[in-house]
Formats: sequence, C-alpha cells, structure tokens
Amino acid sequence: MVGELLQEDMLRDAVKWFKRYGNNAKTQLFDFFADMKLELEQTVEGAALLKKLAQGQSLTSQEKEQLKTQVVDVGKGIPLLGLIILPGGGIAVMVLAKLAKMAGVDLMPSAFRKPDTHRV
Repeated sequence: MVGELLQEDMLRDAVKWFKRYGNNAKTQLFDFFADMKLELEQTVEGAALLKKLAQGQSLTSQEKEQLKTQVVDVGKGIPLLGLIILPGGGIAVMVLAKLAKMAGVDLMPSAFRKPDTHRV
C-alpha cells in the first residue's frame, strides 16, 4: 500500500513537472533544431564562398565578413560536436556554454545567438 502511494505520488509529481516544464523543453528543442538548420545553411553558404575564392574570384566585403564569421562558427562547432557525441555530452555542452558566457566568452556559433545579437 505504501509502495502504491509512493508510485502514485511520483507519477503525480512527474505529470506536474511535465506540465510546468514540458512546453518550455519542447520550445527549446524546436529552437535548437531551427538554429541547427540555420547554421547548416550558413555553412553551405560559407562553402560556396570558399569555392568562389578558390576559383580565383574576388569576394565583396560583405562576403568576406560572412566567410570570416562562418569559419569562426565552424571552429566553435567542431569541439562542441565532439562533446555532444559523448554520453551526457548535451548537458556538458550546455553547462560549458553557460560557464563560458559568465566569463564573457561565447562558445556558441552565431546561429544559436538570439536574433538581436546575430552578426551581419
């Protein structure tokens, strides 16, 4: 009987937690995938600019800035990707990013920044 009450309370608590935080987690997950899609699109654009440069064509100042930003983003993304594939890596990346932000360092690629802080 006590076990059933504990299980019932645990289930009730889990349902309360999900109702409270579930929508926020869902929103954050969708935001993450939208940001990931944007970052991949920017990487494709950066590759096209590299190809253009390799073919001897000149880049505009805007294209140069875009390429510079993308190279930095790829440099930031590779170590984070390496951490994410480890068990518990997603949590480690989140903690590391928050600690770095507290120290004034931005570890996240530009697509993961809020819209008002994206570089042009």
